Amino acid sequence: MKRSLALNSLLLSTGMLNTTAQPAEFASADCVTGLNEIGLISVNNVSGSLQDVERVIALKADEQGASWYRIVRMQEDQQVDNWRVQAILYA
Repeated sequence: MKRSLALNSLLLSTGMLNTTAQPAEFASADCVTGLNEIGLISVNNVSGSLQDVERVIALKADEQGASWYRIVRMQEDQQVDNWRVQAILYA
């Protein structure tokens, strides 16, 4: 269940919400057994290094409420350092 921005602000101001939530983490194929698959994300035209690409996927996974993600497809476009990526999200 997602909380509203106003509720999060209230909980933060009263100290009832911990701001050190764990960001989504990379999970290898052999580590996802038993995790609940909650979605698939696809991102095109991601510029930068492989670390930049993974950072974008981690942020997108966080936005979707995932605890884990597994990159299943990563392809560099004809333009150097421009990527297409697909990842499965897990709770």
